Amino acid sequence: MRYVLLLLMAIALHSLALDAQEPGFSPDPQSAYPTSLTGRWINEFYFAQPGQTPRQYWQIIELLSDGSTRHSYFSRNPTTQPTTPYTSIISNWQAGSFIDPQVGKSTLSVIRLKPNQQINYDINRNQFHHMRGNFGAQFRRYALSPDGATLTLSELVVLEVPGNIVISFPPTARDMKFSRMFTQPSAVAPTSWGRIKQIR
Repeated sequence: MRYVLLLLMAIALHSLALDAQEPGFSPDPQSAYPTSLTGRWINEFYFAQPGQTPRQYWQIIELLSDGSTRHSYFSRNPTTQPTTPYTSIISNWQAGSFIDPQVGKSTLSVIRLKPNQQINYDINRNQFHHMRGNFGAQFRRYALSPDGATLTLSELVVLEVPGNIVISFPPTARDMKFSRMFTQPSAVAPTSWGRIKQIR
């Protein structure tokens, strides 16, 4: 009986070792929501439709310790004046590792995002429009500066496709630098988020 138990334990350990090497996402064992990543991060970027002059926009990502996150986009600088985001995406997040299925690819540090709601603001009608659903998981490659003040995030990519197929992280995904926001009050006007919650 003792030898049977030892054999079963050996098989279980071998199975766990194999699972650890399989391509795909695995959450960080210490904490899925590390305190080094939690907080509010801001990025400035330029965007233009074809044939138009690029305009400056801002995005704020709030990674909360309870595993929720808000990713908000602004057409005006939210650090200088109370500004309503024109789009906010509500998600659940986890930090972890992604093992690329391609041979020779290294393990990547990624944040896995599972959106559950998108809120769009119609400035002409002064209304919020909510879209809810079971959206697929998306990933961002990330790197944190040694002083914890800068977070580099890649563009959102889909790495898990229907049928449990894992695909490679695209080399074309651009990186964006976010700066930690040390001010405590939210950049979103409290009345704006209050209105969003009331309309749900």
